[in-house]
Amino acid sequence: MPTLRRALLTVGVPVVVAGDEVPLIQEPGVRPLVTLLRAAVRPSALDVATAEELLTGPVGATDMIGVRRLRRALRIAELEALESAAQGEAVVVGDPVDGPPDEDAGEAVKSESAEAEAGETAGGGPSGEGEPTEEGVAGDEARQPMLPFGVRSSDEMLVAALRDERELTLLEGHVAAPAERVARLLKVAREAVKKAGTAEEVLWEVWQASGLSEKWTSVSLSGGARGAQADRDLDGVVSLFDYAAKFVDRLPKAGIEVFLDDLVAQEIPADSLAEQAPDGEAVRILTAHRSKGLEWDVVVVAGVQEGVWPDLRLRGSLLGTETLVEVAEGSGLDGTDAVKAALGSKMLAEERRLFYVAATRARRKLVVTAVGGEDAEERPSRFLAELLPGELETATVDDRARWLSMPALVADLRATVCDQSRPEPLRRAAARHLARLAEARIPGADPKTWYALTELSDDRPLAWPDDIVRISPSAVENFTKCNLRWVLETAVGASSASVSQSLGTVIHAIAVLAAENNPVEALSGRLDEIWDELDFGGLWFNRKQRHVAEQMVERFLRWHAENPRELVAPEEAFTAVVSEGVIIKGRVDRVERDGEGRAVIIDIKTGASKPKDDELDRHPQLGVYQLATLLGAFKRHGLVEPGGAALVQLGKAAGKDAKEQQQGALRDDSEPGWAEELVTTVAAGMSSNLFVAKVNDGCRTCAARISCPVNDSGGQVC
Repeated sequence: MPTLRRALLTVGVPVVVAGDEVPLIQEPGVRPLVTLLRAAVRPSALDVATAEELLTGPVGATDMIGVRRLRRALRIAELEALESAAQGEAVVVGDPVDGPPDEDAGEAVKSESAEAEAGETAGGGPSGEGEPTEEGVAGDEARQPMLPFGVRSSDEMLVAALRDERELTLLEGHVAAPAERVARLLKVAREAVKKAGTAEEVLWEVWQASGLSEKWTSVSLSGGARGAQADRDLDGVVSLFDYAAKFVDRLPKAGIEVFLDDLVAQEIPADSLAEQAPDGEAVRILTAHRSKGLEWDVVVVAGVQEGVWPDLRLRGSLLGTETLVEVAEGSGLDGTDAVKAALGSKMLAEERRLFYVAATRARRKLVVTAVGGEDAEERPSRFLAELLPGELETATVDDRARWLSMPALVADLRATVCDQSRPEPLRRAAARHLARLAEARIPGADPKTWYALTELSDDRPLAWPDDIVRISPSAVENFTKCNLRWVLETAVGASSASVSQSLGTVIHAIAVLAAENNPVEALSGRLDEIWDELDFGGLWFNRKQRHVAEQMVERFLRWHAENPRELVAPEEAFTAVVSEGVIIKGRVDRVERDGEGRAVIIDIKTGASKPKDDELDRHPQLGVYQLATLLGAFKRHGLVEPGGAALVQLGKAAGKDAKEQQQGALRDDSEPGWAEELVTTVAAGMSSNLFVAKVNDGCRTCAARISCPVNDSGGQVC
């Protein structure tokens, strides 16, 4: 039932499902409330999966991007707290919620002060109520303050934040808002449970505090697909309260825990409210048993698979009434194969009669569907062959076929109207259909809403603060490769962090430590410390990336030991003025001095690709580094003459050992002004109102390709 309902709703088909056809716990509007109550009653139920479900559901009202942002903010706040504690500053942390947590629920944040050892919490007196007082904090100043935990994983911090909203105190409001909503509701639920109220009373308090009633009612009144979903959610909650009322009447002394266990264990649908007739045109989804005595013009009997219909598995009741019936009719109680075969024959007859009931509900048209094939384990039911012997039709999937949905129809009509290669009568017919749909206010049918026909909201050039274009060397290279990608990643934020970027950050940090002549053991230890803070996905991939990181560190150490130049400064920030409105601003991995006292800029690369040797003379990033040196970016180190720049490849592009790709000194070039000319051209392009998409080697991994006209998925639509 849920599968069919979701499939039809996805393509915009209105459906009606009888209330008692689907278990109550499967209703989308009911599940968030039940999940939240379970987490409040049993702390062990609040694990990472449950926390993410609550945050991304109607209670938290965020998405997985918001959850990831929350994880990152919690990590930063905890590291800052640990740093403050290490420096001897007083750190106030939250109380454990409702006593010690279960073993599998993750550690709650608690104070390990002397008062806590005596049975008091950091949040107040022995009762653990109230906020930390100034007197309590002042009393701790006599000894070294400390946090009661080491660096926790992001999973542990996420669960702890929902248990105690004080974990969210240092976070920005918009980041912490989803977790605060869930944490407050969990607190309300815990307090309601403490009052020893009935299941109906606890449920009512949580429902009132959630604010979902007003939200869903407002969405319901707005109509449309979202309004219909809100209607179903409200109906589900009404059914939940009705079920809770009947449960309390039946078991008045049972608490909320028993109610939740009873609700979650439901596999057979429970009674619901009185069924109502469908409102308007809709497809009705129901079981074959329920269809008895009803008729429709068109009936679809779906999923008629062998093993499902007929289902010949031996079934029995608790008291064995079917066996008693056999005995009453004179059959023996032996378990021979003949008896089992007779029972199977009777079950097949019953299944055939049920299929007959379903097939005879159609007045005009009957459609029976099943799936199967040579490469599939499933097989169509024998009943299909009995229904129409030798006349079964095989349906195949056509990639060019259109989904049976209104958005797909509108898209086909729009494509036909705008395609000048189509016959004019066909295009006019499509235009008439679009006009009819536009009159019915079908989204996307009216040409006034089409993307290609809308005017530009703003055609002014891209503005820069103080009318000064600030260019980084890497931005020059990215802009040179593709104007559009640069503006989408820089101005719109279309870029996405990748595993290679995270790995590159680690290697650059280790390179700085190596430049300070730290021993190999110290580098390996630092790598161990920061590795768990990075997310590389699965365990096997994590191990693989760790091995890759160790190989790159080894390559760098060998290169560093054999490098004849003098290291002046690692990770050096710089600024250089090109002209009145153009500034080069960035950071270099290493500034070195060669034997002639000239500056050589080193850029460490950890990727899998590298420029060709014949491209190094005009490599944009290296050229801008040299130009910045010439303009006095490193004058404080006594370096004003560029002696070249180099890329040091440590990743897959390097091979067995690190590979240094050098660019000659700018003054030795046949065109020494090419770098300054490039920067001036790029600065003018970055301030224009037109950004051109260019096909290049990075198109395959570009995060902005869905908005790029040179990509199939990002082409302009009519």
